[in-house]
Amino acid sequence: VPAILGPFANALVQWALLPLNAVVVDVGCGTGAATRFAAEKLGASGKVIGVDVNQGMLEVAQSLPAIDGAPIEWRQDSIYDLSLADESADVVLCAQSLQFMPQRVDALRHMRRILKTGGSAYISLWCPIDESPYFDALVKAVAKHINPETAAGLGSAFNLSDLTTIRDVIQQAEFADIKTTAVELALDLPPIDDFVPKHIHATPMGAGYDAAPLAAQQAILHDLSQQLADYQTDSGMRVPFRSYLIRAVK
Repeated sequence: VPAILGPFANALVQWALLPLNAVVVDVGCGTGAATRFAAEKLGASGKVIGVDVNQGMLEVAQSLPAIDGAPIEWRQDSIYDLSLADESADVVLCAQSLQFMPQRVDALRHMRRILKTGGSAYISLWCPIDESPYFDALVKAVAKHINPETAAGLGSAFNLSDLTTIRDVIQQAEFADIKTTAVELALDLPPIDDFVPKHIHATPMGAGYDAAPLAAQQAILHDLSQQLADYQTDSGMRVPFRSYLIRAVK
């Protein structure tokens, strides 16, 4: 999260318009990166509610040091059964989560339900995987040296990366005034041999990676070193990542 997801959560929050005294709901908040950035941006005004179905994620979020900003409430809820009242939120955030929701239109309708009339949902989704060289190289290397099924554990993050499809899904949920942009961030990552195994273990690919022969694990690192040679630095690597930022209004 600090290396990749955190900077993009911050980019989404900084792009979002958060009214004074706003109630902000971060849906699919995970360990709370966007939630915390929103609380910092609001300052003393308003309130942020972080919602996730995974209790373990929320426990991590709650264990982090307190921040100087708006109060945060954490709720364990399914997007399909949100315990929030109709028109109770000024802003909804959904940072790199919508692609993992099986019933996307239904999920968006629930986000719309809790928004006040005129309120906005701000959503981030990865651009196509070939626009983020690190992700592209990692998925290809895991598919080649372990199997495509293991690689799908990260590849699923790009299941909603076609902009036409994204707009269509949001329109089906009856949102209006849809605005999209793409942001590219060059992120500094640790050396490949240190970072990649840790990153893999933080994804659904971890079990398949651990079960693979040591030679396969080393081949993945070797492939990444070659594919990302142009991004190597003295301290690791500096790699570009691209994500869509989307605003939709109720």
